[in-house]
Amino acid sequence: MEPEKVWSEDRYEPYIQDPLTPEILDATERALGVRLPSSLVALLAHRNGGPIRMTLPQDRDYDIVHGEIRGIGEKFPHLAKEAWWQWEDEDADIPTPSDPDWLISFDGDGHWDLCLDYRRSPADAAGLRIDPAVTVIDTERIDIEYPVAESFDAYLADLIVPPDEE
Repeated sequence: MEPEKVWSEDRYEPYIQDPLTPEILDATERALGVRLPSSLVALLAHRNGGPIRMTLPQDRDYDIVHGEIRGIGEKFPHLAKEAWWQWEDEDADIPTPSDPDWLISFDGDGHWDLCLDYRRSPADAAGLRIDPAVTVIDTERIDIEYPVAESFDAYLADLIVPPDEE
């Protein structure tokens, strides 16, 4: 999908990272232990994060309002392994998904995360995991994991323009 169709015209600057460079991409992938999907890298090369114009269909029962794709950089929010359900809080009884280190959140609101899911992914020759699925993690529901798409490309193919913006 062309980046112009995905990104919103709303350029909310605090959520847009500095332009993506090959060096920043390489360092991020090594730090995360994964190769990011080429279609995601193409989106981030066009604009490194921020609000999107597309969303997931309303007939999906994920109970989320997907509105951004996080970029690569230092500003918050950004692609990282840290997610709110991974914070250690002895007073909270927060359910945690299995093998959370291989879930990389690219959108979320503090109650749910839309993640690149590398938990069942193979590794490439460099030892970095590849070909993630896309999964919603929502610890406020009984079942905290919901598969969205078998790949990032399939996720992109599922995106629609919200009915109120057509």
